[in-house]
Amino acid sequence: MLRSVFVDLGETLVGFRPRTFELISTALKDYGYSFDPLQVYRTMMKVMAKYNYPDEQGSNPFDMKEFMYELGIVSKDMIEKVQERVKYGDSHFIYDDAIPFLEGVKSMGLTTVLVSNATPRAREIVREYGLDKYLDNLIFSCDVGLIKPNPRIFSLAMKIGGFPAVHVGDIYEMDVIGAKRAFVTPLLLDRFGLYPDAKEVKRVSNLNDALKEIQKMIETEEIQKVRTVESL
Repeated sequence: MLRSVFVDLGETLVGFRPRTFELISTALKDYGYSFDPLQVYRTMMKVMAKYNYPDEQGSNPFDMKEFMYELGIVSKDMIEKVQERVKYGDSHFIYDDAIPFLEGVKSMGLTTVLVSNATPRAREIVREYGLDKYLDNLIFSCDVGLIKPNPRIFSLAMKIGGFPAVHVGDIYEMDVIGAKRAFVTPLLLDRFGLYPDAKEVKRVSNLNDALKEIQKMIETEEIQKVRTVESL
């Protein structure tokens, strides 16, 4: 029986702008490299997902040299120029479906645990939007010294929320892969159509649909229990 829901923060409950991959895409274009922003995003995630432990700020390490190599760019000068334009979103906002989703999960009687690769400022953001009222616990990479896709961060969540569990997050390379490694059922939140090729995982475009999928899981479990009892 499903016992807990783990949920990501960035681009799941809260959006951050500007988005780093868009800044990099623009910078590359300014220097004569026209890459599809989707390719830039997926390459970024591929490089960042190679790490299982956070950087000094407590979040995902990002190796610009490795990223540029993956794109076929080996110019040291170009690497430095693009690096200067990299920044992480300072502006943030809560998605309209965030609170209804958390309220819905709570109404199902499930334990809700935030599992986020984040720096300490994430705690302030969670409090600012009142998300902590709906969350039973918070697990930040900056606190535990682990980042998704390391399955150990999900193991910490399971100690709190229990198992079986489902995890809702927006990055395939971290949220989906990490959850699978920990035997947690993943739900990929693809708000912007960044993973059109992700066929082997349940993909939703908003948290309202994610809530419906979780409800389906619970209903399926109930049906299976009834059938088991009837067969005895």
